[in-house]
Amino acid sequence: MTIEEINARLAEIRTLCDDPNADITALTSEADSLIKQRNNIRNDETRRQQLRQRVAEGGGSVVRDLRNLGNARPEPAAEHRFSVDSPEYRNAFLANLQGRELTAEQRAAVTATGAIPTQTVNMIFRYLEESPVLSLVDMTHIPGNVTIPVESTNGEASWVAAGTASTASADALTSISLAAYVLIKTVEITADVRAMAIPAFETWLTQSLARKIESALDAAVFNGTGSNQATGICTTVSSSTGTFTKEKATYSDIITIMSALPSGPAKNARFAMQRKLFFTDVLGIEDAMGKPICHQDLESPAKYNILGYHAVLDDNVPADTILFGDFKAYKLNLAQDPEVSRNDSVAFRSGSSVFRAMALADGKLADKKAFVKYTRASG
Repeated sequence: MTIEEINARLAEIRTLCDDPNADITALTSEADSLIKQRNNIRNDETRRQQLRQRVAEGGGSVVRDLRNLGNARPEPAAEHRFSVDSPEYRNAFLANLQGRELTAEQRAAVTATGAIPTQTVNMIFRYLEESPVLSLVDMTHIPGNVTIPVESTNGEASWVAAGTASTASADALTSISLAAYVLIKTVEITADVRAMAIPAFETWLTQSLARKIESALDAAVFNGTGSNQATGICTTVSSSTGTFTKEKATYSDIITIMSALPSGPAKNARFAMQRKLFFTDVLGIEDAMGKPICHQDLESPAKYNILGYHAVLDDNVPADTILFGDFKAYKLNLAQDPEVSRNDSVAFRSGSSVFRAMALADGKLADKKAFVKYTRASG
């Protein structure tokens, strides 16, 4: 089976679990087997990619036909390419970050270009796109400032008799503008990083910097002030839509929260709250028939859904707050690929170095009606 077929079957199993007569034991066993198959496929692809990378860097050996060795002609020297997407440039760029000695050709290429290699920046983007929050928002990579059109008035389609002209509806568009605010994150490392192989160094560096960028963007999605940074969901939906029971959220509270969201954003809605609130207030709630309203995701036991809607557990959500809405309504644009640079002067005595990732980004909620915000009652 392909990964697409496995994912499709897992989606069917999730639906079958809602059937009171479903054989949960059999479905669980099948789901575990499918997830194991999918992981094996992904692991095989990772090994293939690592092998391609080793070959591109000159790893491995070439086996020649011994009968032809005597007549073999010397092979021409390999022509080095130093475009930003080439293995040669990538090796030179990362070796320079490690503080290694470069050839004159490598030094000239890195000095002239200075851009982060394509493969390296793609590793950072893949990490960001796997974030539980950033994978849900509408994230784009458009250079410079961006203006995004947003519907403010949208008339419904109307039925007309044959041969009768239709009447134009009063549709209107507004827009939101995303700027290019500077986002800087640094990580300090010791001198022994020079001994790391380039692939290992690249993996370590991209994950370290991507984690810091992800953390800053994640926090901004919820709480960004809009002053030289993105504008968060909770900043936009500043006032509470309603409240839930002070002592502990109830089934009635959850139904009230769900019913407050319009039908449009409800189709792709998710709950969001702090982990503590979920595990102390929401996880144990039962419906009117005594059945739990929260269920673990078969694909990942660490994920939960509430009455069929996925729950985002993130401590950047304000305390005692439950959000419910469509994260795709949040527009996040990275106006410039991350730039990575090294500085050795900040920790002269220890011999360590500081790596800095700098990106340009902005984000805003395009539609205030896409989220409702409920807070714990005060009395």
